[in-house]
Formats: sequence, C-alpha cells, structure tokens
Amino acid sequence: MKQDSPNDNKYMRYMGAGTQMLVTIASGVFLGRWLDEKVGTQTPWFAVGCSLVFIFAGMYLFIKSIPKE
Repeated sequence: MKQDSPNDNKYMRYMGAGTQMLVTIASGVFLGRWLDEKVGTQTPWFAVGCSLVFIFAGMYLFIKSIPKE
C-alpha cells in the first residue's frame, strides 16, 4: 500500500477550497438571476449584488479554512 506524502494532503485541501469557492460564487449568480427574473428588473442588479456577496462569503470561508502555521 502506498503512503500519501504530506504535500498531497495540502494540494487536496486547496483543491477542495477552490471547488467550494466555485460552487459558492455560482450559487450567488444563479440566485441573483432567478431573483431578477422573479422580480422582473430591467438591469441585473440582483445578479450583481448576490454574486458580490457570495464572492466575499467564499473568500471569507477560504481565509477562515487556511491553517495558521
């Protein structure tokens, strides 16, 4: 059985964090677009606002997950 090196675990952690950010930001965009369609706005203000809020949330979660070494 092959032993995993410590570096492999670090790469997987950051890949997981990147995937989490991608899903978080995409959720914000889809929520904003859905709200724009539901309310019937002429400009995509909900899409812009929700995506910005979710970007900041994703960055916050990423920074919070970084271990203090």
